[in-house]
Amino acid sequence: MYRKKAWLSAIILCFFCFYAAGEEISARQSAGSSTEETAVPLSLIFHDIGRNTLGSITYNYGLDFIAAGAGTWAFIETGLDWKWRVIAYNNLWLSGSGIPALYIGYVVPGIAPLAVYLSGRFARDEKLQITGMALTQTLFLTLGIPAILKISSGRALPGIITRLDHTRSSRTDDFSGEFAPFNMNFIGGWPSSHTANAFSAAAVIAEIYHDNPAVKIGAYTYAALIGLGVSVSVHWASDVFAGALIGYAIGKTVGKSYRKLREHRVKNNSLTFYASYHSVGISIKR
Repeated sequence: MYRKKAWLSAIILCFFCFYAAGEEISARQSAGSSTEETAVPLSLIFHDIGRNTLGSITYNYGLDFIAAGAGTWAFIETGLDWKWRVIAYNNLWLSGSGIPALYIGYVVPGIAPLAVYLSGRFARDEKLQITGMALTQTLFLTLGIPAILKISSGRALPGIITRLDHTRSSRTDDFSGEFAPFNMNFIGGWPSSHTANAFSAAAVIAEIYHDNPAVKIGAYTYAALIGLGVSVSVHWASDVFAGALIGYAIGKTVGKSYRKLREHRVKNNSLTFYASYHSVGISIKR
């Protein structure tokens, strides 16, 4: 039942991508502009990937990563992590409600970049194609960077549910502060990759579509729901907190990079009218 709900939600999200594409195209056509004819080369998936990787870590002077660590310590020391875990553990309806987010968090990051890119190709929309490539790059980074942190921290799983190899722990002591560095577990643990993926994608979309409030609200609402869902099922609350900050740093960096690329391409493919004493004509920059 949960898998069906997850797939249904994924299909709805893809429909939202196509709908957003249509709205964007309609808005431009109403304004008197035409859609882009150029197919964006797939090699742009790796656009400034080295610089973007470093920039993700140092974004906001690295404060997002520092805040992720400091915030996790505060969640543990104040007992907030354990209290939230106990609430979810003692209410099966609550932990069960978070399971769809678990599956959606696996499915959507893999299909959304392709769905957005193909939407752009079908609609001949360069902006959508670039967004699809930006989502692909941010997916690579949010798989790699959190995986290294998971292996390095080796945090114990909360054991709230039994799905996907997460056992329902019967421990009654607060074990939210248990870490086993370099235990090679790059799937579960700190930070939450589900949340990092969701917030990085939301930040990319919000950056590229900075002038579309509806798209930005929809993207961040999706990210928040994924984070809430995994916080009551497979992750500590602080895993989600850290994942959101780290994902945002990655997405914001990648989004800014691709937004500049998009603006540069538009500028270099501009059409202007000119007039002088000797001639009148049109100048096309490519």
